Amino acid sequence: MSLEQKVVELQKQDEPTSMEIIITAFHNSPQIPALIERPQHTGTIIRCLLKLYEKTGTIKSFGIKKDDLLICVCLCIDSDCKPGFFKTLRFGFSLLKTLGITGIYQLWIYYKNKPSYDKKCLELLFYGTKEAYQQKGYGRLLLNFLYKYAKNKGYGGVTGVTNTSRPAFHFYMKDGWIVDKKFDIGKYTICWVRRIV
Repeated sequence: MSLEQKVVELQKQDEPTSMEIIITAFHNSPQIPALIERPQHTGTIIRCLLKLYEKTGTIKSFGIKKDDLLICVCLCIDSDCKPGFFKTLRFGFSLLKTLGITGIYQLWIYYKNKPSYDKKCLELLFYGTKEAYQQKGYGRLLLNFLYKYAKNKGYGGVTGVTNTSRPAFHFYMKDGWIVDKKFDIGKYTICWVRRIV
């Protein structure tokens, strides 16, 4: 199979489609246990998380288009970026309103267990492929692009977080990523994973 599509940096006009792809991907396969139990809140949480990081200037969005149709997308940040106090407070309030104290606690556990690296990494926040294009190599193409991008820009690697009960975990492991940190949230095992450049 030949994948002739190239990865492109996404523009503002791509935002509605990219958000639809990501929200659908995380609705069908959520990473936060509270969203597994309440998937209807996936879009709200994703939008709030992006607002949290938007002023840091480190959000990078890439995608693959086929015949001018966006089919695979990812959103990344610098692993060392720190949102401002008021943005964090606003995000916490939105999280409380949407997922309750359980959601806040679970996200706190995520970030409490986030590894720190000697060299800044490219952190994969969200990633998804349109259902009709899954299992065709586009996801791997996009992840390989991120790896090369990170290497060319002087990052220490590409990092992300995944739930071991989800297909993404096995996908990462087959692609040479390593587990940096493993922890439990309720009955789920969560891992911070990394592909070192």
